[in-house]
Amino acid sequence: IYRSDMVAVVNELAERGLVERTPDPADRRRNVITVTTEGRAHLRRLDTVVDAAQDALLAPLDADDRARLTDLLTRLLDHHERTATSAAADDDADS
Repeated sequence: IYRSDMVAVVNELAERGLVERTPDPADRRRNVITVTTEGRAHLRRLDTVVDAAQDALLAPLDADDRARLTDLLTRLLDHHERTATSAAADDDADS
């Protein structure tokens, strides 16, 4: 994550009152980001929306099928992450 992107996200969340930013007492150059009560409530609402979307998408699958799908997708992701990491290492070695 690029620092500028993170700053933009935190700025937006702070403007919306979902997080608070305070100086880190141990290092004034850093900030401590804390989720507000409103931020927690918003997160709970988002969790409900995500759960409903997943239930709608996966409606034809029973619990066992959903677990199997998750396993298969995880295996695919793990494989491609290893492949990408290996390719990046090869590129670095070639440089």
